This record gives sequence, structure tokens and C-alpha cells, in this order.
Amino acid sequence: MSGAVPRISVVLTTYNRASVLSTTLDSVLSQTCADIELIVSDDCSPDHTEGLCREYMRRDPRVRYRRNPRNLRMPGNLNAAIAEARGQYIANLHDGDIYRADLLEKWSGALDRHPNAAFVFNQYSVVEPDGSTRLHALELPECIDGREFLLRHFTTQWGSPVFGTVMARKACYDAVGPFDPKYSFNSDVEMWMRLAIRYDVAYVAEPLIRITPREKAHLMTNRYLWECSVDIRVKRKALELLAPRDRARRLRFEARARAHYAALALPALRRARWADLRQALLLAATGRDEISPPY
Repeated sequence: MSGAVPRISVVLTTYNRASVLSTTLDSVLSQTCADIELIVSDDCSPDHTEGLCREYMRRDPRVRYRRNPRNLRMPGNLNAAIAEARGQYIANLHDGDIYRADLLEKWSGALDRHPNAAFVFNQYSVVEPDGSTRLHALELPECIDGREFLLRHFTTQWGSPVFGTVMARKACYDAVGPFDPKYSFNSDVEMWMRLAIRYDVAYVAEPLIRITPREKAHLMTNRYLWECSVDIRVKRKALELLAPRDRARRLRFEARARAHYAALALPALRRARWADLRQALLLAATGRDEISPPY
């Protein structure tokens, strides 16, 4: 490890995706912003991820490879890697995605211009399973008050407007604490909520990241009902913190949540996923969304 402290720590979490990892690593190491360390955090992959990453370490001293002795799943893997990051800014990146060459330059520039922003995200080019692409974009200024962002763009729609790939200030991560394993794959969404409660949010209105499809057998492709329940819980928590006295707003939210669960019953019926159907109808009837994660 070099004694010089890099300005940016890139934390790339990975599990069992050696077949697509090289393209991601190449896009990170080709960034126009060169003052980085790249921490590849392997969640105990059974494939040849380790050998691949060690070859990259041999070729580029900015690469650091770490491997968990056992599988920690996404939040634990991310927390372990962030604990080793040395940079002022930490970029959370995913295996398989492709990053435009100026991604880190654009992200760090936005945080430089807006010192009250805890994190920055951007537009995304999302590749669908059929090969077509769609643009995921918001109408946002380059910097917005975090609480306003939550009320206008976070609690008013299902799903997260922020994906799992952002650049955040290490000091802000330290201030709010680690990613919470209770929220499993959606712990990043809960983290963005916690940061936005306390800080501003920065945004780059350009598609700097190309999101590629996950494999059909990948756990993240088989978790929709669970993801919806966590999404609702995180948004409920945000409203309790943002508007504790606005009972009407929270009642409207609960009505929307039950309607959302009811709507999920139809695709479960069409696909003959009977366990999901029963769970969706139960959630719609009771509003009690403490369900087990899909593993």
C-alpha cells in the first residue's frame, strides 16, 4: 500500500461475478481522475474472482483486493470495505456496471462545489434484459436541500430515485453510522435517507453509469416483494422523521402502501407464485410489512 493518502476511495463490492468484473475494473482504472485507490471487496466468491483481482493488483498499484472469510452479504461487505477506505470521498460502485471515464471527476467536482452535500448521484442508462436502454433521470438542480429532496422525490413514489452507486463524504458516513444489515439489499436506500435528513444532496444530470442486467439466478432478481416491503418501511421512517405531526400525510401514505401491495398480487397470480400472492394480500389487508428477506 502506498503511503500517500488518495483523495478518492473507490469501493467496488463484488460476489461471484468474475465473468463481468474485468469490464467494470477497466472502466474504473481508466477514469480521468487518477488520484484514487480501488478497493475490490469480495464477499467470499466461489468463482475465480480472487485470481482475477490479484492479477489487476500486480498490474496497477492503485488496486487493493480484500476478501471476507465468510459471506457477509451486501451491507456487511460494504461496511467492511468502507472501514478500510482512506480517501476524503468514497465512491460506492457495483460489479458488472460500466462507468463513464469522467464519472469520478464529475462526482468529486459536484461535492467540491457543494460542501454541505453528503453525497452525489446522477442519471443512469439502464440496459433492459432485451438489450434496449432507458434513461433514469430526475429534474433536479445540482444541489438540493436533503429534506426537500426526501419529501418531493423520495416519499412520493415507490422505488428509490437514488441507486446504490454514489460518491459520499467519508466524514458523513462516519457521522451517521454504517449501513444497517436489517435492510439487507436495500440498506443503501435507508442510508441515503439518513444522510439526506441531515445534509444536502448533489446531482449530476448526465448518464454517467450504464447499469447492466443481472443474471436470472442472481438473488437481486428474485426479491421484488421483499424490496417493496423494505422500500415502504424506509419511506415510513422518513416521514416519521420529517413530518411527525402531519398525521394526514402519513395516513395518505399508509393508504398508498396498502394499494401498492394489492397491486403486487396480480403479477404474482399471473406467474402462479402462490407464496408471493398470499403474502401480498396479507400485506394489503394488514399493512404489517415485516417479512423475511429472500434467502
